[in-house]
Amino acid sequence: MKFQLFVPPQGYVAQRWDEGGSMPPLGILYLAAVLEQKGVEVDVVPCDVLKLSWHEVEQRIRDFCPDVVGATTTTENRFESFRLVKIAKNVDPNIKTVLGGPHVSMAEEDTLLHIQEADVAVVGEAENTVVELAEAFESGSGLENIKGLYIRKNGKIVFTGYRDRIENLDSLPFPARHLIPMDAYNFFVKTPGGERLKAQNIMTSRGCPFDCYFCATPVNWGRKMRESSTERVLAEIEHLIQKYDARYIWFYDDTFNYNPARVHRIMDMILERKLNIKFCNEFRIDVLDKPLLEKMVKAGLVWGHFGIEAGNPRVRADVVKKKFDIERAYQFVNWAKELDFVPHAFLIFSHYTETWEEARETIEIMDTLKNINPKTEISSAILHVYPGTSLEKIAKEKNIIPPDFSWARKKDMRKVYVLPAAQGYVPLYKEKLNWFQIADLVMMWSTHSKRIVSGAKFKAVLSTLTSFRDIPIYIAFFLTLLKYRLKALFQKNE
Repeated sequence: MKFQLFVPPQGYVAQRWDEGGSMPPLGILYLAAVLEQKGVEVDVVPCDVLKLSWHEVEQRIRDFCPDVVGATTTTENRFESFRLVKIAKNVDPNIKTVLGGPHVSMAEEDTLLHIQEADVAVVGEAENTVVELAEAFESGSGLENIKGLYIRKNGKIVFTGYRDRIENLDSLPFPARHLIPMDAYNFFVKTPGGERLKAQNIMTSRGCPFDCYFCATPVNWGRKMRESSTERVLAEIEHLIQKYDARYIWFYDDTFNYNPARVHRIMDMILERKLNIKFCNEFRIDVLDKPLLEKMVKAGLVWGHFGIEAGNPRVRADVVKKKFDIERAYQFVNWAKELDFVPHAFLIFSHYTETWEEARETIEIMDTLKNINPKTEISSAILHVYPGTSLEKIAKEKNIIPPDFSWARKKDMRKVYVLPAAQGYVPLYKEKLNWFQIADLVMMWSTHSKRIVSGAKFKAVLSTLTSFRDIPIYIAFFLTLLKYRLKALFQKNE
C-alpha cells in the first residue's frame, strides 16, 4: 500500500512568507508517521517549498504510482487541493483520493457533493482514521464502519459517524519530518536581538476551551484540552535540537498557557536541561500571571502572541466572546517591556454589529499599546468567514453568504466579497461598515505597524479581481491609499 500526501503548491495560506520559508506541515507529518508505523510506504510532497508546477505535480504522481493520494486542505488553499485530486484521477482513475484538513472537516458534505474526483473526506483528527482507511483499501473492504469519514455509497454521500478524539497524545509518534526536504524550508526566525536562528515548530496540545465566534479550532480539535506529557514535550524539543539543529521553537498550540502549572513544569525542564533555546507561543492573557512570564523569559521566550480581536468592550465580550478587560492587554505589553520580550497583538476589523465608532476604538487600542511599549507588534485583518463557525451562520442569516453558496465552486466567489491575493478565496464579512471605512482602518493599521502598502502589492491584488462586485473594494482601497500617500508627502515637506 502506497500513500502520497500533498501540500498544494500554494501552501496553506494565500501568501508565502517574505523570505520564502515555511513551517513543516505537522498535520500530514503526523499522518505519515502513523502510516509508516503500520508498514505503509509514504511519500510526502510539500509542493509549496519544492515550488512544483502542476505539470511537476502530475509527474510526481506518475513516478510514485500511489494507491492513495491525499491532500491537506485549508479554506485558503481549497481550490488547489481540489485540483490536485483531479490530477490524480486523471493520472489513474483507480487511485483513491482523500481530502482532509480543517476546511474539509468544516465543509465535508459540500466538498464531496461538488468535487466528484474526491472519493473520501476525512473529518477532524485523522491519525487513527487514516490507519483504518489504509487497512480497508488494502483488504478491499468497505469504509462504512470507519468512523470519521464522508464517503460515496450508492450515489449518495454518507457520513460514517464521529470518531472519539485521541486522549493520549503521547501514543502518537513524532511527526515524520524525515520524509520532507527539511533544508528546503528555510525556516529561520530573526530574534529581537538580531540573531537569525534555525527554527522548528511543535504542537504540544490539542483543543481550545474558548469559543471565539469566527474560529474553527473548537470544531476541529474540540473544546476539551488534551496534552502531551511534559516529558514527551521535552523529548521532542531535544529531538529537534539534536536532529535538525533547532535553536528556536515555535509552540504552535492554540492556547499554550491554558494550564499554567504545566507550562511552569515545561519551563523548569528547559532550564534544568540547559537547552539554550529561544521560543514563541500564543497566549491567552486572561489566564496569565507575571511569575509564569518571568520564568518563560528566563527559559527563552522572545515573542508572545496574543489576541485582543476588538477594541470595543461590547464587541470583544458579547460578539467575539473574549470577556477580559482591555487593561489585561495593557498589563501584558507592560510586562513585556519590563521583561524584555516582544508582544504581538492580533486585532480584527468589521465584526458582526460593529459600528464605525466602535471600530475606531480598535485603532485607539493600537495607539495605547504602542505608547505603553513601542516594541509591540500588531497584526490586523478584515474579518473572514470560515465554514462551520458561528460566524458562518450569522453571515448566512445576513445574506452576506447567499443560501445557494458552495465553498467548492470557484464561480460562487462572485457572490461574496473576497481579496484572493491577501487571504485566498475566503469571504469577507462586511455589515455595518462601508468599504471606505474598512480601507481607512487598514491604512491606519499599516501606518501604526510601519507596513508600506506598495504599488506593486496593490497591482498584485488588482490582478486577482474576480467579479464586478469586487470593484468597489478596489476603488475604496486605491483612493484611501492615495489619500494616505499624499498625507505622508505633505507631512514630509513640512
